[in-house]
Amino acid sequence: MAEDILISLEARHVKNILKGTKTVELRRRRLDLADGARVWMYSKVPRGCVEALGIVEKAVEQHPRRIWREYGKLSGLTLQEFNRYLGDLSVGHVIVFREIRHLKPTLGLEALRKRLGRFQPPQFFKRLAADSRELTIFRSALN
Repeated sequence: MAEDILISLEARHVKNILKGTKTVELRRRRLDLADGARVWMYSKVPRGCVEALGIVEKAVEQHPRRIWREYGKLSGLTLQEFNRYLGDLSVGHVIVFREIRHLKPTLGLEALRKRLGRFQPPQFFKRLAADSRELTIFRSALN
């Protein structure tokens, strides 16, 4: 059974993922995701909502120069932004998505806190238990 995680992203990155102009997510640290994992995406404040789901095609670990060559155009970043983010590392990490789904309705931070109590978006990522209330609510927004 595929696992589910929740990640936090800048709103512009989620917007580009939903438009299809960004099909990979770059990370400084390894997430250890299997093919088929589900990545729920939280757009940071000011949007403040869970609004997308990505299905992982593969997770890649490579030197940043190779990542830029292979995935730079898919990252939604300029070379300068990329270098600021990954340039000082010997190994960077890429999540390649095979499918993206838009959640409707999006799940706003305040609404999630009303339903879940102390919901806090993760700084890096959060694994979601298969029987968690969060995951049940996230799944309810899939069409």
